[in-house]
Amino acid sequence: MILPFSFNSLPKLIFGPGVCSQIAQTISQYGSKTVLITGGKSFTNSPYYNKLQEDLVHHNITYTTQNITNEPSPKVIDKIVAQLKNENISSVVAIGGGSVLDAGKAISAMFKEDGSVMDFLEGVGTKTPSGRKIPFIAVPTTSGTGSETTSNAVLSVVGPEGFKKSLRHDNYIPDIAFVDPKLTLTCPPSLTAACGMDCFTQLVEAYLSTNGSCLTDTFALQGIEAIARSLTLAYQENENIAARSDLAYAAMLSGIVLSNAGLGTVHGFASAVGGIVPVPHGVVCGTLMEAANRLTLTRLRQSDGENPALLKYSILGKIFSDHTQQSDIWYQDHFISTLTTLSSALEIPDLGQYQITDKTMENILSDTGNKYNPVDFDRNDLATILMSKC
Repeated sequence: MILPFSFNSLPKLIFGPGVCSQIAQTISQYGSKTVLITGGKSFTNSPYYNKLQEDLVHHNITYTTQNITNEPSPKVIDKIVAQLKNENISSVVAIGGGSVLDAGKAISAMFKEDGSVMDFLEGVGTKTPSGRKIPFIAVPTTSGTGSETTSNAVLSVVGPEGFKKSLRHDNYIPDIAFVDPKLTLTCPPSLTAACGMDCFTQLVEAYLSTNGSCLTDTFALQGIEAIARSLTLAYQENENIAARSDLAYAAMLSGIVLSNAGLGTVHGFASAVGGIVPVPHGVVCGTLMEAANRLTLTRLRQSDGENPALLKYSILGKIFSDHTQQSDIWYQDHFISTLTTLSSALEIPDLGQYQITDKTMENILSDTGNKYNPVDFDRNDLATILMSKC
């Protein structure tokens, strides 16, 4: 029986190697003045940037380029919006990793709002976003966050009183997402690993989510199968376009499923840690995924032998195994051991390298959410997970 569900809207998705060549012609429908939001130097130093510039000139589109070199803060968003708000910008094109896409998403929205973006952040501001924005085009150059298919922009302030909060509205979904695996070929192995583990965590947490549906489960499993085929391969062979295409597809799907099913404990930690300690988001995910899932599985076995998440853990184990005719328990355990093996193979560092003190640990535990995990962890459980990797 198919249970009732709802499903959020998607951007127009344009996927495949080489599709970035269509960007200029596509955005010309919105007007003749665009702002390009890019990352540090990886894209702007690439031939793809030179070709995009030529295409923009060919289509009579004037442009300005803004760089986002770290996770975007409200201060950075406000500065760019103040500089460009009266320039009659007709579209925003964000080309980069998740931070760049989130910045572009926030900028396109704040062109239509008055005041600071802080006023509209969940849990921080007091105003409700109107949902208005100028056309926004997302072009990921990493395979991680899936921000190209989500309706929220994560902004950060790092420090003792820091936070990671979202600017969110259903209308903030990108108008168009160009997902071109060729743009990820220059990602170094460490970035491939961290982004890949973020994507993998999102897919698994959405698959296990208590808020999931038959449709999100289908998308999540497709993404997880792509991760199983290609994450290690892409890490080992930087320019393997088939593996890169798998990861780009998995990341795109991870954004779709997280928007509709929600996430679990690992991302609860990642949000809390990222606001207090400057740890890369994907590193938090890659480090804590095994510990969080191991304890989830243990608690399920102890208290709820009929929970559907147990069968899902078995299915996950089968995806990562060549063995057939094993028991459900065997496949469940195999999935957990796969997480340990994968984290080691990708050389994901433990959180102990990031100087998390007793005080910051208490703050992290206080801020960590556990909304859609199949097990409702208490504070002691969360401490067990975090301390195992610090």
